[in-house]
This record gives sequence, C-alpha cells and structure tokens, in this order.
Amino acid sequence: MNTRLVFVIAVVVALVLPLTLTAQEKDKKGGGEASVTGCLNKGAGPGEYVLKDEKTGKETVVTGDAKLLAPHANNHQVTITGSMTKEKDKEVMKATDVKMLGMCK
Repeated sequence: MNTRLVFVIAVVVALVLPLTLTAQEKDKKGGGEASVTGCLNKGAGPGEYVLKDEKTGKETVVTGDAKLLAPHANNHQVTITGSMTKEKDKEVMKATDVKMLGMCK
C-alpha cells in the first residue's frame, strides 16, 4: 500500500512539475498586455512618447502609431494599453490603444 501511494505521488509530481515551470517561463518573458495611466508627452526621439504617473513620478517610454499617440502628447491624462518590452535596458510600452481621461494638472 505505501509503495503504491509513493509511486502515484511520484507520477503526479512528474506530470505536473513541467507544466508549472512552463507557465513560470511565459511570465518571465513578458510581452503580455498591460495598461498604464498617466500624463502623456513627447519623448526624446522621433516616434517616442513619455507617460508619467502623477502619483509615483515613474516614467514609461511609449512607442506606437503616431496617429494614435500624437493627439494626446500635450499633457493629456490617458490610459494606454499595450505590451511591455525591454529596449536598451529600458522598459518600453508598445501602445495598441489610448483612452483620454482629461488634462493633467
């Protein structure tokens, strides 16, 4: 009885462990969709924008379609949805949607 129980537990662990590790690796890679709210302004480079969180002061570089971002790049408070990536050791958000909330203070 004991050997059978140990065998069943070992088989279950052997089957479940690889699935758990695969899920963790997907989380580490990033690339999932995220939403960030803050004040949007033009960035340092062409086609680059900066979203600054009013509460924390954290700045996120935003790239994406200029037709989507440019109309709001004059201190509008927006929520930007997109995917987060790393470029040159900086977090960069590739915007797919912008929702204007109002003007920043």
